[in-house]
Amino acid sequence: MDYIKIVDDILENSGKKYDSACIVNKEGVIEYTKRINNDFDMFFYDKGRVGKKFFEAFPDIDMSNSSVLRAIGTGKVAHNESQILMAGNVKVVVEGDTYPIFDDDGNIQGAVDAVRYLEYYNYNEEKDDEYDAALNSIVTNNPKLKRLKDSLPEIARNDSNVFLYGETGTGKGIFAHVIHLLSKRNGRPMITQNCAAIPPNLMESTFFGTELGGFTGAENKQGLFELADHGTLFLDEINSMDVQMQAKLLTAIENGTIRRVGGQKDIPFDTRIICASNEPPARMIQSGRFREDLYYRISSVRIHIPPLRERREDIMPLTDHFIAAYARKMGKKITGLTEMTRQTFVNWNWPGNVRELRNIIESAFNIETTDKITLGSINGLLEEINSDDREKHVSKAENDDGNLQNTILDSEECVTIASISDMLKNGSVNIEGLLEDYERKIIMEALRQNRKFKTAAEKLGISPQRLDYRMHKLNIKDYL
Repeated sequence: MDYIKIVDDILENSGKKYDSACIVNKEGVIEYTKRINNDFDMFFYDKGRVGKKFFEAFPDIDMSNSSVLRAIGTGKVAHNESQILMAGNVKVVVEGDTYPIFDDDGNIQGAVDAVRYLEYYNYNEEKDDEYDAALNSIVTNNPKLKRLKDSLPEIARNDSNVFLYGETGTGKGIFAHVIHLLSKRNGRPMITQNCAAIPPNLMESTFFGTELGGFTGAENKQGLFELADHGTLFLDEINSMDVQMQAKLLTAIENGTIRRVGGQKDIPFDTRIICASNEPPARMIQSGRFREDLYYRISSVRIHIPPLRERREDIMPLTDHFIAAYARKMGKKITGLTEMTRQTFVNWNWPGNVRELRNIIESAFNIETTDKITLGSINGLLEEINSDDREKHVSKAENDDGNLQNTILDSEECVTIASISDMLKNGSVNIEGLLEDYERKIIMEALRQNRKFKTAAEKLGISPQRLDYRMHKLNIKDYL
C-alpha cells in the first residue's frame, strides 16, 4: 500500500488548503511528514518528529483532545477540528481534518492529519528572560551550590521526582519553582501545597478530590493530582504527613492513578512530584515517622540546600541582591549597609536562613531614611542577637594559662553556688562551656523521653526547627 499516495490524494481531493500533514501509524508513531506551505518558518509536522510517538512529540496530547489518536482508536473521520499543539516553548493553534487509514481487509493502519496553522507563538525569547531571572534568583558564591545551580537545567529536563532537604528558610521553594520553569512542563500549572497546613481529616480529599454523593455535603472536586496533571506538584513539609496518608500517596504515585473520595473509577494522572522537608531524611525514617519506601520513590534526585551559617560567603551577595530588589520595588535609593551593620550581618548565624535575611532587609527598607541600612533600622535583628535564646553565636573568650579551661561537669554532678564559688577561687569558669554542656544534657534527656522529634521540641518549649538548629550547634548528631 502506497501511504504517501494516500496523503497526496487526500490533499488533492479535499478541496482545502493545508499548511502541513503527517502520517501516524496504528501504534501512534509519526511515520511521515509533509510541508505544503512554505510561508511559515517553523512547522510542527516536521521531519524532526518522524519516529517519535505522537504524545511524546506533543506532550499535552491525549485521547480526549487529539483527533489523530481518536481516529486511530475509532476509525472515524474528523473534520474542521481545532487543536492546541505544544512542544517546548512553541504553541500552535491548528485546524484540520483527520482521516483513518485502512488496509485492504478493513483493518486500521493509522491516520493522516492535514492541518492549517491559525495562530503561532514562539515563547523562546520571553522564556529565556524568565529562565535567566529564575536562575538569577539563586544567589550564591558557595562552590557546592554553584555546582547544583549549574545542574538544575539537566535535572529539570529529566522529569524525575525530586526531594529537597534544607532547614526552614533556605530557599527550597525557589529551587522547586526553577526546576518546574526549566522543565518541559512549564506551560502547565505548578501546584504548591504545604502539607503541614492540611487538617488530617481533609488530607485524602485534598490530594485525591471528592465525588458528588460520596458523603454528606460532598461535591465533584478535583484534588491536587488532577489539578497538577501534566504539570508539577510541589509538596512542602512532606515530613508533617502522617504515615497512613503516606501509604496512600505511595500507592497513587506507583500506580499513576487516583480515586476520588466517594468515587468508583480510577483517574490517571501525569504529574512530576517535587517534595521538600525541613528535617534530615535519615532522622525521619529512623524515628519511624516517614516510610522508607515512599522516600525512595519520591527522591530519584536528592538535593540538600545547606543553611546560611554553613555558606557564610553568601551573606553579602544575598544582602546586595535583596537590597537591589527592594530598592526597585519600594522606589528607595538605598544602596547598601553601613560598616557596623555589615559586620553585624557577617557575624550573625542566621538561624532563619535566607528568609530571615530577606525579612530583615525588607523591614529595614520600611524604616531607613538614609542611603545605607543602619543599625537603627534593624532593631528586630538586634533584639534577636541580644536575646538569651539566640546569644550563643558569640565566640568563646580565650582563657589564660592559669585559668581552668573547658570546665565541663559530668552528668552526675549538680552545679551549686558553692561549687561555682570554689571554681572561681581556684581560677575561672568557662561559662559558655557550662551552659552549652547543660543545654546538651537537657536536649538529650528530652529526646530520650520522647522518641518523636516534634514532641521533644514541644516539651522544651521551642519549635522543631529551633531544636534542630540547637542540635546542630551543640554537635548532637545521633539521639536514637
